[in-house]
Amino acid sequence: MTSLALEVLPVQAAMHACLAIPEHRNIVALASAKFERPQWVVTPEESASSRQAPKMSGGARFRGAMSAPDPVDPQFALTPEIVLTGPLPLGPREAQQLGLLGVPHSIFVLPEVEPGHVAELREWALAVAKHCWGGVIQESGTILRPDPESLVDLRLYSPDPQPMSIVQEVVRSVLPRAQEYQDSDGTTALYTTLEYDGTIVIKRSRATRDLPPALATVDWRDYGPHVYEVSWIPPDPEELTQEMPSSLHMIARRRAAPMVARTMAMLQQKFEGTVLDTEDFMVQSEALQARAQGKSQGI
Repeated sequence: MTSLALEVLPVQAAMHACLAIPEHRNIVALASAKFERPQWVVTPEESASSRQAPKMSGGARFRGAMSAPDPVDPQFALTPEIVLTGPLPLGPREAQQLGLLGVPHSIFVLPEVEPGHVAELREWALAVAKHCWGGVIQESGTILRPDPESLVDLRLYSPDPQPMSIVQEVVRSVLPRAQEYQDSDGTTALYTTLEYDGTIVIKRSRATRDLPPALATVDWRDYGPHVYEVSWIPPDPEELTQEMPSSLHMIARRRAAPMVARTMAMLQQKFEGTVLDTEDFMVQSEALQARAQGKSQGI
């Protein structure tokens, strides 16, 4: 795999740990899900200009002559201590060779960071790869492709608090057998037992002061402190922690995930707000509808 990565990756990325995501994904939005103030240090436009615009020569003999500037790669800072290099382009064919989706990709070279930031950077990169159907390419050339279909549960941050009796009416067309029950903390929740595929649970709570960073990018009128969570409990909950769950688990998950998404779509339509997945990435309405229809997000 190392030799393949060397042949396929851009020269600047070879032999470095990299994050590969489909080109149309917005790195600023992806970074904002975990970090408070990510920003471009050198924008792609500035990088392109550094490779094109000539500069005046400083020599007296050749005063007025033009010379090429030193090229600068684009740089994107998650924090002042964690600065990525990229995006660097990766074509559809090359992406497929690496086991990724056959679409244009962007490569971001992950920096070497202080030990205190290693876990933070790795966790973010893997979460982004999972959310975007991308991959993390290690220095060895091994490619990690976290399972994006494992992101089933959804949360709605809404300004509209409603009792579970109202929530039950809202979701009745999707979950006609939803019933109330008392959760372990004494609050009322809803559950629906699926015939073969586990259980769907709906809970409502009030958010703590520490809201997900992604919400800082949204107008305050587009979300609220009341959290409606729709989650799926599989027939064997232990399989949620397994890297390679059984085929029966994956079949149940594929059937349950659209129901979770349809339920969330109903809640968002009624109560408004912003939808996040379990990794705190925003789920836009188009993606939510695609989930509800059982369509792959790997496009």
